[in-house]
Amino acid sequence: MLAAVSLMFPYLFGLGSLLFLVCGSIKGEMRPCNDSYRLQLLACMLVLGIELNHSTVLLLSNLSQSLMVGCALSILGLIYFIVSRVKGLPRVISLGWLTIFISLYVACLLIVLTEPLHGWDARSIWFFHGKMIFYNAFVDAGGDWSLPSIGFSHPDYPELIPILAAQIAFVAGYWNEYLPKLSLVALLLPAVLSLMSILRGKWWHIIFIAVPLLFTHQWLKNGYMDGYLALYAGLATFFWGRWLDNKSQLDLISGILFLGVVLDLKNEGMLIGLIIGSLVFSFICIRISEFKTGNYVKYFEGIAFVLISMSGLFLWGRKKQILGLQNDLDLGLNSLPRIYERLADGSLAIILKHLYVLDHVNMSLGIFLLSLVWTLRLGRRPSNGAIFSSLVGIFYFCGIVLIYLATPFDLVTFHLPTGERTMLPVHIMLLAATLSLYRGDKEALEPSLIGTS
Repeated sequence: MLAAVSLMFPYLFGLGSLLFLVCGSIKGEMRPCNDSYRLQLLACMLVLGIELNHSTVLLLSNLSQSLMVGCALSILGLIYFIVSRVKGLPRVISLGWLTIFISLYVACLLIVLTEPLHGWDARSIWFFHGKMIFYNAFVDAGGDWSLPSIGFSHPDYPELIPILAAQIAFVAGYWNEYLPKLSLVALLLPAVLSLMSILRGKWWHIIFIAVPLLFTHQWLKNGYMDGYLALYAGLATFFWGRWLDNKSQLDLISGILFLGVVLDLKNEGMLIGLIIGSLVFSFICIRISEFKTGNYVKYFEGIAFVLISMSGLFLWGRKKQILGLQNDLDLGLNSLPRIYERLADGSLAIILKHLYVLDHVNMSLGIFLLSLVWTLRLGRRPSNGAIFSSLVGIFYFCGIVLIYLATPFDLVTFHLPTGERTMLPVHIMLLAATLSLYRGDKEALEPSLIGTS
């Protein structure tokens, strides 16, 4: 059974190979592509595999049936990949890159599996949900989601990691405090591959890889979703911003797929999705002339990926509606009196002190502003990506502040202590904005970082 678990990435790669079936135009971009492009493409394939697997399980509910369907789709994807002879990935899966891939995989295993589950949210929310799905062998968990006795575990939360953890344990045949954490490795490896792809031959950019991993390190291994939310939100923001600059089809797909993971990780993902969607629409409207000319097939392919990425959110939303699950933050028009009351009693100043100062958002914003001043002094115009990423980070910060003002829970004992992890996406988004300042609007494709096989 453990041998079957080891096939997780080939399974996801097979599902991800369907990317070329949905997006045929990407093959044209691959002719002049470099190793960075191929790494980004490989990461997108794995992320697409994760999302297709997630939607399949939500659609069928039964773990056994969904794995059979998933395996069939994965085999079809692998056959299509081989038959179509996609010309870019063979160099990624050459001996040199395969060695790097295995090394990164081992590193991710060491990061995630060095300690068992022990944090409250990890044991009582995410992996508790996974255990429910595993023992019932159904996403519906035998109707247990609606039991008052499990209300403490926030049963309305998205189920991407719980479902993947339950699948891994289901294939292995048992549940313990280590094995289901392989679900975190499935998310961490594509994120690391994407971070590596950003280097583009400029090795001093490695600081932009090291910093997000250092920021999120403890949240990547303890079973909480905050580190992964921050990584994928930052990557989605960066790729969406770069797409606004260079109109690369792969950047568009990356932004859509990575945002799909954000939507399926935590409820905060809906806020990030709303902000990114609104800003992308605004940027397109402002510079509509740049988008009127071009291959409209690419935009239709983008719509197809949007539907795939949002399918998990819609399917889980439907299940929540059937099961009667509601979020305990109680946001809505009835929140307005609470917002007014907290504005009147000085709570806003307390929230800003904790989130902006004590949780060091001021430092991340300061680094971005200093980099912006330096860019302007050099006579360079900030790229659309830098402006876009910074606005997403700032608006997300404001949105979290508004949520803190609106929720019925006590600020001091419930919300403010979580500020360190709640602000992780803001830090990574502002870091993405800073990186975008150091990149040209249209970068030439650099030579390969690793020789061909």
